[in-house]
This record gives sequence, structure tokens and C-alpha cells, in this order.
Amino acid sequence: MKFGFTAPPVGAQGLGDAELYRQAVEDASYGQQLGYDSVWVLEHHFTPYFPHPDLMVILSHLAAHCPGLGLGAAVIVVPWHHPLRLAEQIAMLSLLSGGDLYLGLGRGTARYEFERLGVEMEHTRDIFRESVEIIQKSLSGQPFSYAGRHFSFPETQVRPIANPERVKLFGAIGSPASAQVMAELGLPVIHTSNFPDHQAVEFLATWQARAGATDQQVREAAFPMHFNPCIVAPTDGEARELAHRYTARFASIQMEHYETHADYWKDIPGYEVHSRFFANLARMVEDRDFRDKYLNTQLVGAPETVIRRLEVLRNTVKIGHAICAHAQYDMEQDLRRRSMKLFAEQVIPHFRKDSEAA
Repeated sequence: MKFGFTAPPVGAQGLGDAELYRQAVEDASYGQQLGYDSVWVLEHHFTPYFPHPDLMVILSHLAAHCPGLGLGAAVIVVPWHHPLRLAEQIAMLSLLSGGDLYLGLGRGTARYEFERLGVEMEHTRDIFRESVEIIQKSLSGQPFSYAGRHFSFPETQVRPIANPERVKLFGAIGSPASAQVMAELGLPVIHTSNFPDHQAVEFLATWQARAGATDQQVREAAFPMHFNPCIVAPTDGEARELAHRYTARFASIQMEHYETHADYWKDIPGYEVHSRFFANLARMVEDRDFRDKYLNTQLVGAPETVIRRLEVLRNTVKIGHAICAHAQYDMEQDLRRRSMKLFAEQVIPHFRKDSEAA
């Protein structure tokens, strides 16, 4: 398995954006020193919810500060970008970076962002499909033309020519329908830990059946999964209490960003599943028992507990790249670094053993 961590601009209360970005870059260097394989960022706009509005800017900055470290995006919201422009940026980054690029591609969820970026949510599935086709053709290095419903252009060759060995694209899934779309586009999947295990298994089975992939091909794809939160402490009790404290705050930030009070997803084709998911955020803030059940599915606990959870997911959902969100809203840097260090020193080595790899 590979192991990554997120480096978002979030931290202790009262810090300004400049300091949050500075600490995030410091955390990236620290994670590389600890032996993680990759650092990951998330695209969001206009609110305090993980404000990384330009992933290519921050990833190129991290590439310079952390030579050789893998760079991940969880995820690039494709409908907010022109696909040719995005392909150019990916190609440049594949040449400027010394590490692999793990780029999750998604179609976005928050109406607040779509309204301000001038994109209709109703059209995202078609826009996403056309955009991915264009990006895949662009990264081949060959000239091509395209005629679609949303994008059309004459013969074009993207320059610079990407390093195809470095670029690994994944499609974000949150339902059997989205898993089917990713399989049809030839994209391996990137999971989030927001769904119960049985649903994640269903998503994967749908993808595998549609892609016609063998179990060996699934393992080789090394599907990433983003865990929020990932809080490791010396004891299960301490880790769980920390997770309760910070997860409630994170859920409240999500509620504001996604305007969950409006429940607009139920009326948008292709987004109905989000209506059910976001309805649970209020319970995450107010209901400790409900929150406790959610934390059971995350990477929260002493190192031995986290190892057991990862073993379950490796065997059921076939994940090959765990993305750990050690950084939480209002959490001070030394506390999240303790979690990063415990994970690196006591969890990662378990999965580096030859016997475990076999």
C-alpha cells in the first residue's frame, strides 16, 4: 500500500490565510521526511472550506519544496475548468515534478461554487464525460480534434508533451451510477470514507463489472481512499475524544459551504444521493452516538486499531493508497504532527513488510 496525507490550509483558530498556507507547506515537507508517499490537496472556492482554489498552483509549489514526493488531488472539479487548459497544466506539472501525480477527477457538489463559476449543475455529467475524454486524448501527446455537445475544436496538440508514466488519473465515485461512468471512461476510482463499507463495496463491484476488470487489475490500480478524519493517538480513548471534538466542527463548516438547509440536490438529476448524505451532517454536529458510529469507519485510534481498520478496507474495498486527513479545523500544528508521526512510525511499517505485501 501507498500512504499519503492532506495538507490543507486549516489549523488553530485565529490564523490568517498566509500563515495557514505556510504551515501547510511545512507539513508537506514534514510528511515527506516521515516517509509518506504523497501529499494531497482539495479544490474548493469562496468559503473557509479547504480554500485551495487553484490546485495546479499549490501542487507546483509543493513540487519545488518537496522534490520527489507524490502529488495528489482529491479532487479536481473538472466542470470548473476548460479541459484543454487543464490538460496543459497537468502536462507541465508532470515535467516539473519529480514525483508521480495522483489526480482525482470529480464533477463537484456545492451549488455555492457552481453559481459563482457560471456552470449549471444539471449539465455536469455530460461536461465531465467530454472533459475526461479530451484530457485523456491530450495527455497522449498526439494531435486530435473534438466535436461534442459542450466542447468542439479543430485539430490540436497539447504542449508540452506530458510524461505519461507520471500521470495517474482517478474518477471520484459516490454512487453505483458514478462508478459505472468512471468504468466506461477507463478511470480507476478514488473513494472517500464517507460511505459505509457495504456501500463502498457495492460501488466497487459496479465499477469492476462494468470495466471487466480482474481482481489482479483492481489491486494493481491501487485505488486511493480519502479518510477524514485520520487521528492517531497513544490510546483509542484519546484519539476518539479528539475526533469527536474536531469532527463536529468540520461537519458544521461543511453544512455552511454546501448550504445543507436548502437540500437542493433532490431536484437535480444525478445528485439525488447527495441529498441523503448531507442530511446526516446536522446529526454529525449534534448527535454524539451518530458521530461515534461514523468514527468507527475512519482511521481513528491507537496505531494497532488503525492497522486493523486498514486491513479490513484493503481486503474489502481493495484500496491501495490511503490518504490521511491528519489536519483538522481548529487543530494546532503540533497535535496534527503527532498524529502524522505516530501513523508513519507505527502504522506504515506494518504494510511495508514483505509478508504483508504478499
